Amino acid sequence: MRRTPALLLSLALLPACAGVHPPPATDKGKLDCRFSREPAVVFIPGASRGAADWSAVRDALSPEVKTCAWEPPRSGPRTAGSDARLLLSALQGRAERWVLVGHSYGGLVVRVAADAAPDRLAGAVFVDSVHEDLFDPAQAVPVSDKQHIDWIPSFQEATSAGLPGGIPVLALAADYGGKLSEADLASHRKLVANGAPGEVVVVERSSHHIPRDRPDAIAEAVRRLLTLPASRR
Repeated sequence: MRRTPALLLSLALLPACAGVHPPPATDKGKLDCRFSREPAVVFIPGASRGAADWSAVRDALSPEVKTCAWEPPRSGPRTAGSDARLLLSALQGRAERWVLVGHSYGGLVVRVAADAAPDRLAGAVFVDSVHEDLFDPAQAVPVSDKQHIDWIPSFQEATSAGLPGGIPVLALAADYGGKLSEADLASHRKLVANGAPGEVVVVERSSHHIPRDRPDAIAEAVRRLLTLPASRR
């Protein structure tokens, strides 16, 4: 979900579907991992998106690093907290340390998962992540059979978690054709405030969907993050 007024309005007008069902117990999402190096770089998609969003990024990295792409449950309601719990469960036995990379809503999942398992975290990358400063609960998309995210508790769970600290943290901000707002830029700076180091990178020639527009920029950010020093590495 993006924070521009036009998109918020269009999202608010989407009708809720009747009969929204909780995900079945067997619907726990899937984690696809390639190669065996550590730390694993774990890619988390945005709302209503999937692991395929990261294919070009993973191809650009392979076989330099171990990559894992998270395919969330296909039903709802879901929250950042429920997704983080399923992701961390899926990572057990698959990696000892990880770098979490989250796009849009996936940035909220990064925050909850990082707070839940700080000793396993080797770095974090926020890819045009949503941020509570620019979220209007009155315009949240209702949970439906087409839109599975329960946005209000997702933001509550993310804001109650501590931001990643003591490790490298990067935030990639889409430039929107030179129209990146100061408010957006300020929200990205907050995401990296605890990083050691923390840095915001403005990605030129990109819309909100940086994984589609500039997979090369994400791959470069991951490569660079893996070379940065950190107190807990």
